Amino acid sequence: MDRAMASINNGKKGGRPKYSSNIRIDIPETKLVILTPNQYNSLIERYGYELIQKALNILENWLRTSPKGEKYRGKNNYAHFRADGWLINLAKFNQQDFKDDINLTKD
Repeated sequence: MDRAMASINNGKKGGRPKYSSNIRIDIPETKLVILTPNQYNSLIERYGYELIQKALNILENWLRTSPKGEKYRGKNNYAHFRADGWLINLAKFNQQDFKDDINLTKD
């Protein structure tokens, strides 16, 4: 394989491979978030289904409404799901608030 082809397959400097936005999973209620099936499954294994659904909704709203989110539309969004990133932290915070509200209404 020549050097130019390797560059396309493995990113600019031979690092992580680029993910085509054509290879994507159809996630209900999300149109702007792009993930491959392997990425989606690994996120569910790592964080759980409920947390990922909350994070997907938050990311979808951010991509739709934020001017900063415009540059991430139509691109793979896997990098937003870092363990210490804003998206996962916000989803965890919202999930905890929801659990606290449920516990208050049970009493």
